[in-house]
Amino acid sequence: MQNIETSSLIIIWLVVTIVFLVYLLIKKIFEIKKLKIQLEDVETVSEIKISSRTQELEEIADNLDEEVKKRTEELEEKIKDLEKIKKLSIGRELKMIELKMEIRSLKKKKS
Repeated sequence: MQNIETSSLIIIWLVVTIVFLVYLLIKKIFEIKKLKIQLEDVETVSEIKISSRTQELEEIADNLDEEVKKRTEELEEKIKDLEKIKKLSIGRELKMIELKMEIRSLKKKKS
């Protein structure tokens, strides 16, 4: 009889242990599911942030391209102005040289 009682107690202990282990397993499964949902939320938020930042950077790049074009046009215009001034200056200097030569020539003729 005592053998049967001991066997019964062992069986009960095993059943209780199995039930407890199943409980722990179910608890872990729910924790994993909760973590999975949190991870998916983080992933979604990260994708939104990355997409937003990418769009911002593309807009910045476009603005920079336009700014470079604008500044390039301004510099090209300044270069044209400087080239005109250079031509005028050279022309003026050549005329001055010509006039100096003419003055020398006239001075030689006068003397």
